[in-house]
Amino acid sequence: MTKIRDTALTGIVVVSLVLTGCATNAGSGDASAAPANSGKLTWWGWTPDTPVAEQYIAAFNREYPDIKVTYKNFENVDFRTSLTPALDSGKGPDVFDLSPAGGSADEWGSYAIDVAPLAKETLGSDWESKFGASYAKQLTDSKGRQVALPLGGMAAGFIWVNQNILQEAGAAIPTDYNSWVTTCKKVTAIGKACLTMGAGGADTFPTEMYHSIANSVDPSYFIKAATGRAKWNDPEGIQVLQIFKKMKEDGIIASNVLDGGQYPLANNSFMKGDTAMVQMGFWYTQYAGANSCKNAMEAAGVSNPTCFVQLPAEFPDVAGKGKGSAYFGEVDYGLAINAESPNIAAAKTFVAWMTMSKNGQQNVANALDLLPSLQGVTPDWSTLTLANNAVQKPLIEKLIADSTATTQSRQWQATKETLDAMVVAIQQVLDPTVKMSIEDIAAGQQKSSKTSTVGVG
Repeated sequence: MTKIRDTALTGIVVVSLVLTGCATNAGSGDASAAPANSGKLTWWGWTPDTPVAEQYIAAFNREYPDIKVTYKNFENVDFRTSLTPALDSGKGPDVFDLSPAGGSADEWGSYAIDVAPLAKETLGSDWESKFGASYAKQLTDSKGRQVALPLGGMAAGFIWVNQNILQEAGAAIPTDYNSWVTTCKKVTAIGKACLTMGAGGADTFPTEMYHSIANSVDPSYFIKAATGRAKWNDPEGIQVLQIFKKMKEDGIIASNVLDGGQYPLANNSFMKGDTAMVQMGFWYTQYAGANSCKNAMEAAGVSNPTCFVQLPAEFPDVAGKGKGSAYFGEVDYGLAINAESPNIAAAKTFVAWMTMSKNGQQNVANALDLLPSLQGVTPDWSTLTLANNAVQKPLIEKLIADSTATTQSRQWQATKETLDAMVVAIQQVLDPTVKMSIEDIAAGQQKSSKTSTVGVG
């Protein structure tokens, strides 16, 4: 990461001093309210997990003890179905997560204040450059309003492995299709599942695997198809779906893949230690921590858990073209402020500290949940304890470096319609009761998709 410039730090210090002044008693929906150092607010999100959010809030309260923040965590789909009616009713949260994926900035941005003035006041006129590449741009709506400020970035396109299971099975981390089949046979021979995946329901997690397979087929194909420069039923798209089908037939993808979503089905299976591999993004890095891994295992239903060593690994070159499978990433989510909130003053203080202060972003880095959005911030390893520091730390440092360097977007350049169509196509391929040809499934996917225009030009 680029070292943070002195001007950014200066901006942060000045605003911190301003915030220590008298609190503003803002009325409902007062977007011009000055940041305050007292008040209360609610924050809704599908991420982070509640323990991580509590860490963030505790660190914030060490600097702003008179602002009470109450966090409510939702499952991914539940967040989407709960947020809109809550905002429409006037009873929504003061602060809410907003993702660049699937057009969320337009879907929910109209409920949010424009936070560009807050960013300019905090970081200066060149505030956009203080964040990771395109992070700020990805959280603007079609009218050019900055509807959220980035908390952190996210990368995906790799897998996580349970080293304990692989060692017990005498199996290696797979690097291509054939070695993946071999590893799965060894893992299942000791009574464990190989790769857990949840592709049931409406969640868009299965698109992560589609993207990874597509990158193995042709690293440029996914973005081209999403933005209308290729079609989902082109030969590359046909090959992606064929590989999906073969992965299930050869025992890489589990037979229960359609029984539920990635959460809780795949997450719980991996965290219970029942499965050797799972495809999750950078957010899973947090579970390498000695305490957080135990919390995650307990949440999955394990009593008195002993942490296993989980390691990130590159997605195998399933197409066998020697191209590997490039990571993809973008800002994971930002924090938006409800335009109808009666607590905008306190919300501004919270959002500014979380997204634009060195201390707030250090807290994000140390949680190992996101890539910090503010450039120049990296984990303070002296404060972190992993399940196995010697084994995990070098691989996580490489993961951070590779994730930060990725130039391919994750879902920002794919519309909601495209992502939904992709999920349906994957489910049709994996469902043994569906008798459609791969070609017909891909044609249906193309027909139901909608071209994205973001980031093109």
